[in-house]
Amino acid sequence: MMAKPLLPPRCLRMPAFFILLLVAACAANPGAPNDDIKKSLLGKSQTEILACAGPPAQENQTEQGLVLRYYKEAPMFDESGVFLKGSQPGAHRGCWVSLLFEKDHVVGAEYRSVPESLGDVQLCHRIFESCHAPK
Repeated sequence: MMAKPLLPPRCLRMPAFFILLLVAACAANPGAPNDDIKKSLLGKSQTEILACAGPPAQENQTEQGLVLRYYKEAPMFDESGVFLKGSQPGAHRGCWVSLLFEKDHVVGAEYRSVPESLGDVQLCHRIFESCHAPK
């Protein structure tokens, strides 16, 4: 008697195939457009940054160079959640961006979410959307 091959039942093959296809598509996806915004800041002059993003919340001179810090706060509506018949306040969210300038050009950009545990930097990207010219 011949042994049957050990294949999963037919009803499990198609979902497994689609899951594999989805994982492969995500792995092959190039960097998100928001990553392009952050990368596009590098090399811009201080004048260009001030023209498109406006004045910073803070400006500090360090040993490494000038640091401009921008802050974007989430709208209050985004912070509250529906709770029974009313709303319940959620965690205050925002994002800090630090731009390091050397010889009047951006050489580094750091995004930091508030609270840091969220790791959501979408608000940071919004600060510089007008600075990024899509290709």
